[in-house]
Amino acid sequence: MLIGWTTVETASQAQDLARGLVEGRLAACVQVDGPITSTYRWEGKVESATEYRVTVKFLSTRHLEIEAWLHRHHPYATPQWITVVAEHVAEKYLSWAQANSSSLNL
Repeated sequence: MLIGWTTVETASQAQDLARGLVEGRLAACVQVDGPITSTYRWEGKVESATEYRVTVKFLSTRHLEIEAWLHRHHPYATPQWITVVAEHVAEKYLSWAQANSSSLNL
């Protein structure tokens, strides 16, 4: 199982991504939190912006599909997409995730 993060400008955008990923069975669970403040360099200037963090929990077999989906649906030209491997996942949660994010269940 992997966990990925992206950010967007509004809560509505975050909810749209969350719903799309779960409805499309790409992700088992998506959590939205914020607002947060992000500070970064963009086009040569240091910027700060209020954003919403979108945390995506998904099976490793869906990684490339999710990345492609995000590039099609994300409102940013250069969306953040960072993933890590979950070191341990409870067996019951992993079974639930597999059952709820498998294209075989469509």
